[in-house]
Amino acid sequence: MTSPWALLLVFAASIAAFRVGNRLARRLPVDHLSLQARQAAQTGIGMLATLLALVLGLMITSAKHSFDDRQAELLRIASSVVLLDRALVGFGDGAQECRAQLRQIFASVRSRIDDHRHDAAHPGMLMSNLHALTKLQHALLGLAPRDETQKWYQARAMQLSSEIAHDRVLIVERNQSSIPTVLLAVVVAWVVLIYLGLGIFHVSNPTVNITLDICALAFACAIAIVIELDTPYSGLVGVSTEPLARAAEALAD
Repeated sequence: MTSPWALLLVFAASIAAFRVGNRLARRLPVDHLSLQARQAAQTGIGMLATLLALVLGLMITSAKHSFDDRQAELLRIASSVVLLDRALVGFGDGAQECRAQLRQIFASVRSRIDDHRHDAAHPGMLMSNLHALTKLQHALLGLAPRDETQKWYQARAMQLSSEIAHDRVLIVERNQSSIPTVLLAVVVAWVVLIYLGLGIFHVSNPTVNITLDICALAFACAIAIVIELDTPYSGLVGVSTEPLARAAEALAD
């Protein structure tokens, strides 16, 4: 589920729960809505709201760490690609074919990320890149160094190509959500329960209703933020592809 739909769903469910609570309050016996009953219920609602705030804070922190890790992986790939290209330049004219293969691999990875079509549910996407990287590594092994300098550049190129393959696998594997769907469902259920209780035990007037509607929107935005940060290759907020653009410019030299 995308973050805009999640925002609308949580907001609508909260408002609906509040309205249902208002209707239930009209049908409950008077002693169920006494001052003591309201105070006890408000204490429970406050405890649940505090727990919800703590869990939401932890979820946002976890999602932000995941988002930062994805950004760091893109930066590592861009850096490794540029360094690999420089190593091939240092090797000499014999590595021109390897440089061409590297440009093709990088262009493929960049286009998939830029188009927000990077999806671990499609293993063919991963395997095509791994096959291309394996082909590049075979080409690197096939280079015939003539002196110690070229041997060093060849070894450096093999090391960097292995790092790129490793990071490429991590990007796909970690594209899975770091926030369990069950946890999101539980958090949404807590929000709905809080608003159901508020609808039953709180005084209903336009000012209170508008204030609680704003709070419901805030809860919905918090959950939407979690989903956005947890899907760094899609949605409204995505990882910056500026390192990839700079790497593409370096490869063009």
